[in-house]
Amino acid sequence: MDYSTFLTTYHFPHKRRLGNRGDGGYVIADLPGSYDCYISAGVNDEESFSRDFIPFAHIDTADSYAFDGTIPSYPYQYTTDIHFVRKNIADVNSATTTNLQYLIQRYNNIFLKMDIEGGEYPWLYSLTLDDLQHFKQIVMEIHCPADDTFGSIASVKYECLKKLATTHKIVHAHPNNNGTGWGQNTVNNGIPTIMELTYIRNDTITGELPLNTTPFPVDGLDYNNAPYGTIHLTSPPFCFRE
Repeated sequence: MDYSTFLTTYHFPHKRRLGNRGDGGYVIADLPGSYDCYISAGVNDEESFSRDFIPFAHIDTADSYAFDGTIPSYPYQYTTDIHFVRKNIADVNSATTTNLQYLIQRYNNIFLKMDIEGGEYPWLYSLTLDDLQHFKQIVMEIHCPADDTFGSIASVKYECLKKLATTHKIVHAHPNNNGTGWGQNTVNNGIPTIMELTYIRNDTITGELPLNTTPFPVDGLDYNNAPYGTIHLTSPPFCFRE
């Protein structure tokens, strides 16, 4: 399976970093217009991005949500302007999981921050293209897209990335080097094992975005998740040098 088409990264000139310089921070696109909902999917004990994003985007507390079924309570030292739901994101609703449909059907311009250790795949696989259109921007950590680890087989991961590429474009890519050996480990012709991707919905821009020609990481935007070797992205599908 060739993943490169679905990981093509485009140039977007207006970006900023929110959250800490390291694990927990993400690069976002400065898009025109506003968001009507913020979702933090996967909390653990680090919410510096939510701390910075909620006031930046002027999201009301009533429209901000955090989900994580693996922790007893939310780390409110980062922000109190958010509703915590002690559930994991999944493809079904249950006493311990949610598929977020009740929010997807309520809002039209959602900002989603997601890091749920492979749970992104069954959730994405369950969504329709119309569901995805409700997300204006997504920053998501994806895990081992080319193999059968993290709870999903490679063919399911392939279909998830294909679906996302239909409705959104990647405008930033950051390899996560956190973990033993990850600083050196890439798979499938240079595709990182773990990476944070920034997606923007296709209708948020006018005209065609050019392919990205800037190697990653980008000084001032990207910082290593851990003190291991830096992973550089200098070739397609992430960087198309002129």
